[in-house]
Amino acid sequence: MSLILPLVVFITVTGAYSEYVVPPTRLRPAPYPEWAHYHWVWLSNDRASQASMTQYAQQYLDHGIKVGAVDIDSGWSTGFNNFIFDAEKYPNATTMVDFFHSKDIKIILWATSMIDTDSTNYDEANSKGYLIRDVLGKEAVFSWWHGKGGLLDYTNPDAVDWWHHQMDKALVYGIDGWKCDGTDPYILELILPLGKRGIVTRKQYSDAYYGDFFNYTRKQRGNETLIMSRPADGFGPIFLDFSPHYVMYSGWVGDDDPTFDGLESALKSYLQSAWASLLMSTISWFLTS
Repeated sequence: MSLILPLVVFITVTGAYSEYVVPPTRLRPAPYPEWAHYHWVWLSNDRASQASMTQYAQQYLDHGIKVGAVDIDSGWSTGFNNFIFDAEKYPNATTMVDFFHSKDIKIILWATSMIDTDSTNYDEANSKGYLIRDVLGKEAVFSWWHGKGGLLDYTNPDAVDWWHHQMDKALVYGIDGWKCDGTDPYILELILPLGKRGIVTRKQYSDAYYGDFFNYTRKQRGNETLIMSRPADGFGPIFLDFSPHYVMYSGWVGDDDPTFDGLESALKSYLQSAWASLLMSTISWFLTS
């Protein structure tokens, strides 16, 4: 009461019943869709299927929890990054997407720019020179957590155009974005990674990878789409900034355990991301002022 009374007296004395302390203003629309703020649900790739994902999302809704999106994890396609739905796990992708959209739930698919050597589109990409090469100009095959594969060469316009046609195989179903996983640092394994236009740095590759998924998906599906990707991450004493700032509307700081230790790890990554953003902004200011 002691806090409320002076305020009431102030308003009464000044006659400010219809006035504002701060004049109202029209806020600029957010550069990302509202669904980014709601809960996103996910099942690991060994449990995810059309049946399990629809059932899982429905359980949240039945408990009155608003769901913004479902994240379909790796293993949804017949080969890693060939963008063809596995009909055994997802027998009717159109029905699945329509179900989620009818519940006002968006759907994002796991993806990277690493094409596995046993994937249906690898031989074409390799034979046409669409993949990053080593210092000798030879095929560069990387061992990663889903097998062995090659990285798309984003400096090659023909490769990017071909890649977009690969992405279209999934975009045609009306999906709303991607979880772009962190395979871009694998390019550091090469002494001098070569693209069609010469040497490609790790940062150049990361910016092209995340930026292309973000930009092309918005071109095809509009500005209601998003990608989920790492803003930054730490590996012991090593710190890497992953995604360019302009795509960072839905940051994901890696696979942390659902424990207090996992929460602490995630919070540290959030702070690292904030410091990285401040550092890059400061450097940009010095370079342009």
